[in-house]
Amino acid sequence: DPHPMSHWNSESFLSRALEEPVEPVSSAAASHHGSKALASSAAPSTSQAAHGASEWADQEACYASLLGMAERFRVDGNYQLCLHCLKAALHCKLTDLQLAWTNLQIGRLLMQHAARSCQDKAAQHLEAAWKLRSLFATGSTDVADLLAACLHAADLLSDLYSSNEQLSGAFRLPQLLEEAARLSQHLPEWYGRFLLKQAQCLSSSDSSRACELLALGSQYAQQHGSEYARGLFLLAKCVPLLANRQLAEVHNTLTVASKLVDQMPHPRRQEALRTFSLLIQVLNSLVAGQAKQARPILRQLQRSVQSYSAMQEEAAAVAAAASGSSTASTSGYASVSAAADGSSGLELSEELEALGQLEWLSREQLSVLTYLLTLLHCMQEATYDKVRRYADKALMQLEKLRAVSDGTGGATTSLNNNISNRLFLALQLCIQEQLFQCRLVSGDRPGALSDLAACVRLSELCPVRGRAAHTRSMLALYSMCTNCLGAAESQFRRALAERPRSDLLHLVQLNLALLMLRQNRLNDCRSVLDEFRHPDPPHGLRAAGHWVRGLLAFMLGDFGQAKVYIRECLKLANMENLKRMLTCSLIVLGQIHFATGQYDEVKNVVDTAVQLADQMPDEAVQLWASTLMRDLYRAEGNSVLEASCAQQCSALLHKYQVSIEMATAQPEHQLVYWLEGPMPDLSAQSASMGATASYGSASGAVASGSGGGMIQPTAASLFSCLPMGAMLMGQAAPPSQQSGYD
Repeated sequence: DPHPMSHWNSESFLSRALEEPVEPVSSAAASHHGSKALASSAAPSTSQAAHGASEWADQEACYASLLGMAERFRVDGNYQLCLHCLKAALHCKLTDLQLAWTNLQIGRLLMQHAARSCQDKAAQHLEAAWKLRSLFATGSTDVADLLAACLHAADLLSDLYSSNEQLSGAFRLPQLLEEAARLSQHLPEWYGRFLLKQAQCLSSSDSSRACELLALGSQYAQQHGSEYARGLFLLAKCVPLLANRQLAEVHNTLTVASKLVDQMPHPRRQEALRTFSLLIQVLNSLVAGQAKQARPILRQLQRSVQSYSAMQEEAAAVAAAASGSSTASTSGYASVSAAADGSSGLELSEELEALGQLEWLSREQLSVLTYLLTLLHCMQEATYDKVRRYADKALMQLEKLRAVSDGTGGATTSLNNNISNRLFLALQLCIQEQLFQCRLVSGDRPGALSDLAACVRLSELCPVRGRAAHTRSMLALYSMCTNCLGAAESQFRRALAERPRSDLLHLVQLNLALLMLRQNRLNDCRSVLDEFRHPDPPHGLRAAGHWVRGLLAFMLGDFGQAKVYIRECLKLANMENLKRMLTCSLIVLGQIHFATGQYDEVKNVVDTAVQLADQMPDEAVQLWASTLMRDLYRAEGNSVLEASCAQQCSALLHKYQVSIEMATAQPEHQLVYWLEGPMPDLSAQSASMGATASYGSASGAVASGSGGGMIQPTAASLFSCLPMGAMLMGQAAPPSQQSGYD
């Protein structure tokens, strides 16, 4: 097992059992096993005392033998017999410390190797170990060693409850973490770990309190002289701040953390903090829709991850050669290097090193996140070939991590596969979302539908708070691209009913306004845009708002105002290299020039738009541009070029129609009519729509043209299962549009 705390340290276990002093006194363990061991009188005779000592020695020998057998079975992989031996050991006359550690090991093995249905039993054994914390106040036992066992149990219990909310004790998770943090205040490695877990637990329900806990951790680390841990807590604080779009506070926190990183003397820890810091900086830029600003930081992040991975491998090799131990890896928020024998009495000189063992994510997980941020950046810059390439790499890396977590390929089983699986599901969900958008823009509707169905299934497997609005938005965008405008509007309305956060709310409003433009509902479109009031919108949202208003002004015949909006959109898109927004703005500008008779200007802007669209590729822009140029050459009387453009337009239109037909023929297409209830069983759905209880009353109105979505949500709830539930909101693509507004 790569986690030091989960090592089965049989040698120290046996030594503790054999070196335990023989004391004929009662304990919590003795009362647990009955009154037979307490039958001796208050003033025993010499023979009775000798008999009691002999009986105690027999119990100790039996306990040690059972532990040895359990270890042998564990090494051989026979976990069932290993558990039998440990459970049999509970019937021995045990000290409180032995009882705690035996229950702890049983709970750990059940978590690691038993079926999910046995998680209740694991929780019972871990609770039994955790309950022995009540003995601390009595002073009746060795507090230091027992405290270590109880904190181990609390740590495993928190992992178990956070990954399985159906367990009976899961509702007590916040209280469990709070008490564990209180008991471990004098143990830096444990206190830091529980503070991070508390923040993780509260990140989605009370982000302000989560930030307070992380600030407290930063102060605690500073008091104990660990600048590394201080930097880690500061950077972790940026995650909930990003989730709440407190970008100014993120910038201030990053400034302080960057100074700590630059002054860090330890190279490996410095690189770990630098990687974390760069990751937050890239996130910050993507959330703000600043793709161009994110590019150089992303390159630094890629180099930093490679350097950090090399350092970690070198450190692991040195440690393995020296002592056969492996470096700590993370589970959830942080991992602590603690001995499995329960030793917890850290000297003051060791506190700095204890805090220095905290980590955010392992190098493998950081690698996947870096791939993910790279493809998010590529989505903003509309380089879709790179999106597909990095998505493939990220999925391959995820499969490797999943294999390690599941104990395949020669890897040992992780401490808690459920938490790892939630993390992997969240990452896979975001990757699938990016592939969905990429294929939707490129015109691959069947592929986009497959990705969409995969996203819905992943959301069902890994429920994330706030995911419903996001899922509805994706369904609506797909509906627009298949001309199911009635279903699209119903899905958008359903998304609005979920009360999404501000960025997603305005994305839905802009897409809804675009849908109404396609239906020529100009007054309704104006009403929706009047509701679009974002105090400080991200860069891409601001550009998108100008684009939709410019399109509305064009539809109303106000060409002057339309030019003002579109040129402002062009400026914003060019500023951050938002290529798809740029191409769509050029096409609308060309449409305005065509409507005002400026034919030369039409050719200039449309040629530029087509070049950019071919690089992506972007089906909607290509179709719109060919239609516009066909109409332009027809107006000029150039029949040869008109015929050429008409032929190109016909080929694109045929491809577009075939794509829609293939997508709508798939059973997954019926998801566009799913408005409430659990996800429908697609295998049982017929090709024709039927009115069922799980479907709403949305109508699948069909409109002509190459309709599509506008700004597609880019993994808004991606990091809900990651530390602090960070939510990425990258600026996605501007709209696919009708094949012409002439």
